[in-house]
Amino acid sequence: MAPTRSSQTPVRAALALALAAGLLLTVGCSGRGDAAADGSGDGGTGTGATVKTMAIVTPEKESDYGWNQQGIRAAQAAADELGITLDEHTNVGYDNTETILSQVAEGGADFIIAHASGFNTAGQRVAVQTGVPTLVVDFDQNEPGKVGTVITQAQEGAYLAGIAAAMTTETKTVGIVASAETLNWYLMAGGFAQGVHRVDPSIKIVIAYVGPAAYGDSAGGTRVAKQVIAAGADVILGMGDGATIGYLQAIESAKADHPISYIATIGDVTEIVDNPDIVLTSVLWNYTDTYVQAVKDIEDGTFGTKTYELTVANGGLSLQRSPRLSEEILAEVDEATAEIAHGSVTVERATDKESVQALIDADGE
Repeated sequence: MAPTRSSQTPVRAALALALAAGLLLTVGCSGRGDAAADGSGDGGTGTGATVKTMAIVTPEKESDYGWNQQGIRAAQAAADELGITLDEHTNVGYDNTETILSQVAEGGADFIIAHASGFNTAGQRVAVQTGVPTLVVDFDQNEPGKVGTVITQAQEGAYLAGIAAAMTTETKTVGIVASAETLNWYLMAGGFAQGVHRVDPSIKIVIAYVGPAAYGDSAGGTRVAKQVIAAGADVILGMGDGATIGYLQAIESAKADHPISYIATIGDVTEIVDNPDIVLTSVLWNYTDTYVQAVKDIEDGTFGTKTYELTVANGGLSLQRSPRLSEEILAEVDEATAEIAHGSVTVERATDKESVQALIDADGE
């Protein structure tokens, strides 16, 4: 199934207008200290409090050049912008999350970012038990004053990557490698397929998963990347965390008759490859504005009353403008970006393996 596209093509100015409007991630943001004297806010909980220290908890190290790195960097940027202290707790894994989050809450944090979808249940419980406002990922239950949710319309950014892949491939085969069977990776894979089909419905798309939750499996990443290369893919979208290292190793060591290009997700990986030219681009995720807004909402008493989103329209998702992208590719990406922001293109959300495969198998019409 192709993304919904209206008959009206928006002018280029729509992109600038949409992105400018998108600087506010949520409706009704206010500056720090703008809450009423009693701490109440419009639609809020009446429990606004000053945030002096924010904490971020991540499952892996910052060196993954993806999910963990971008979360930490965004948190630091938000803390710098707000003039508050950031407390980092990285590489905590998934085995003892609730205890770790409880310790962070009891250690004096005024706001906690539980930066992993695997942390959402534990984060919700700790927030309720301790009263420390906590931002969780991909959760479906906000709680005023305690639990806020951030979701990513990841399919939108991946759609742009699919356009770049389809306009780059010489073999007419592109690949997707995913380190886990998880919502965000499903969204990315489905959006990528739709972007490819926008350009050329005949392009073959090959997908391989490292495992159900093999985020940090570098060796597995090498294995699956070699599989899609063997299937003829010369452009590969990689979703990995630590598995990303394996994807890149496979691409750099490939003995192929054609160059192989890599599209990264969430962060910039050019500095960890011997030959930066193999990196075509990256789907960038930027949480900075979300974190800033969450702190403001805590202080005006509205935290937990709305869900935050990363979208193409608000600038939370974008395609990295790398030297490998030609003017022709950039023009098509810019047009698609404007269409998504304008609402004339809606990229379908794939939320499981079956729906991802259905989009891959579709003819784009």
